[in-house]
Amino acid sequence: MKSEYIKYILYFVVAALVVVGIQLFFPNPINWNKNYNTRSKDPYGLYVFNKELPKLLSNQQLHKSSLTPYEYFDYNKVPADSSTTYLLVQNPYALDQVSVSKLMEKVANGADLVVASERFYYSYSLLLDTLQINTYDTKGKQLFFVDKSAKKDTIHLRDDYHSIFTISKPEKYTAIAKLNNNLSFISTKFGKGNVYLSTTPILLTNYYLLNKNQHSAQFTERFASYLKKDHIVWFDQNYDTDQIANNDSLFKIIFKYPSLRYAWYTLIIGLILYLIFYGKRRQRIVPIIEPVKNTTVEYVETVGNLYYQEKNHTQLLDKQIKYALHYIRTEYKILTQHLNDDFISKLQQKTMANEDDIKNFVHFINHFNTNYNYTQQDLIHFNLLLEKLHIHYGKSGK
Repeated sequence: MKSEYIKYILYFVVAALVVVGIQLFFPNPINWNKNYNTRSKDPYGLYVFNKELPKLLSNQQLHKSSLTPYEYFDYNKVPADSSTTYLLVQNPYALDQVSVSKLMEKVANGADLVVASERFYYSYSLLLDTLQINTYDTKGKQLFFVDKSAKKDTIHLRDDYHSIFTISKPEKYTAIAKLNNNLSFISTKFGKGNVYLSTTPILLTNYYLLNKNQHSAQFTERFASYLKKDHIVWFDQNYDTDQIANNDSLFKIIFKYPSLRYAWYTLIIGLILYLIFYGKRRQRIVPIIEPVKNTTVEYVETVGNLYYQEKNHTQLLDKQIKYALHYIRTEYKILTQHLNDDFISKLQQKTMANEDDIKNFVHFINHFNTNYNYTQQDLIHFNLLLEKLHIHYGKSGK
């Protein structure tokens, strides 16, 4: 038995070494997804911008939060509005209706708001509605600053399609940068504060900041220059307060490196498979217990066939009416004490049947008389009504 355990352990170790070797000698494919994650070193992550932003600020305090603005204002002591800038970079889940209202209230009292987002959808549209701005997508790759003070006039973008701004009152807005002569970076005064909006957060990603041929570092410098206040609050959905603590635990090291992470997954999966198959070998046979059969439907069908064979159509109709009403109560959750207009309306909503068919159904039941000798044609007529109302019981309703 001991030798078997050693054999399985050796299998796991060899499998883990194989996975580690594959990860070491075969490079991981590049992830070109636009994640805008401040922890990601992928081309479209914000790792470099996250590290470099504090260096671009001069004697300013940068505070990050993964909360929404509404939650942040509710749980934290916020600096004076006149000395605070609020920053959002591609964070579509940070804004809700209450958060937008709170932010614009802060801006009106003297705070600044800087937003960089590829698409101003969802709650961002509330912000644009407040500022009377619209957006639409256009094809363009060349971005340039309007004031011509940049070291290089034009920045070439890798992707074709981007959002641009359209404004109804140009005199209230200042153009900072344009994308093929369309507004892509603007500012406006709102109350005592300022709002800065950009549709090209992609220029803040690792690919553009590390690619010197793109000359896009100047965009980052210009973008950071609008973070003027003493206190900068960055609403970052990927921010984790646990990052601050220097936690060098074993699991953190394992999950930090892909090769160790996959080796760990392989080991765990192997142990689970071993326990499953080893347990099946040792487990005694569990007898199969047949479930108790529900013979109610068979009983109803037997009684119905008995009435039909005896040509007792009145009794058969009486049973069918009772079971039809029972079906409506249990399946459609509609009370059947009063078959009135309210009942007809609710039954039509549930069955989507024709209103005239439902009225005929209700009329038949309301005028049903057990003392009357009904014919086979009456029975067929009532069954057709049940089919039109999608009322099925017996084998067809199982």
